[in-house]
Amino acid sequence: MASAESGVFTALLQHVQQVDDGSGGIRTEHFLNTCREVLPVVDKLGTGFTVVRIDVSGNIDRLQKRFESSGERRYDNIYAILEDEVAKNEQTDNSSCTKGLLWLKRAMQFLVELLGILHRDKDASVSTAANDAYTKVLQPYHGWITSGVFWAALKLVPSRDGLFEKLGGESDKLHEDMGTFISQFEGVLSKIHSHMDSQGLNFPDKV
Repeated sequence: MASAESGVFTALLQHVQQVDDGSGGIRTEHFLNTCREVLPVVDKLGTGFTVVRIDVSGNIDRLQKRFESSGERRYDNIYAILEDEVAKNEQTDNSSCTKGLLWLKRAMQFLVELLGILHRDKDASVSTAANDAYTKVLQPYHGWITSGVFWAALKLVPSRDGLFEKLGGESDKLHEDMGTFISQFEGVLSKIHSHMDSQGLNFPDKV
């Protein structure tokens, strides 16, 4: 069972290793595929994370549609999408791909932080990891209504044993792949964050 389910992170590694184009850019297709492959992990965090799944899926679809809109593959580098929207002064629209990428990045940072806590601290509960990750990554951008929804959702997470059972058990292989994925995806997300921040696109607005 462990070898089968460790494929969750094995599949993620296959995508995340192809995201960085080696020239400072982020390959749109591989980044979105990586985010899609994270969704099965989100599902294993319980029904409370349905709101996260819906938000992530919606932003993936928004960016995918824009990526496919250019027959010349203009948007192979995800930063090109941002540049076009800035040129048209569309970046602050709530329906913009800039906002979509910003919230997709934040959701992925939240999930990677949660997984990172569980990976680093073998005694950490999923509840503690989720609460700490939320406080650090998402809460600064949430108003009291959205925060209330999230705090309620975080109460529905499974136990640590329950989560890792769904992932296939705390095997050495799973922990190895999990740790490698966390490290590599953190690097990708950090690059996206730094780029958006340098361009004034890390909007502090609360939702």
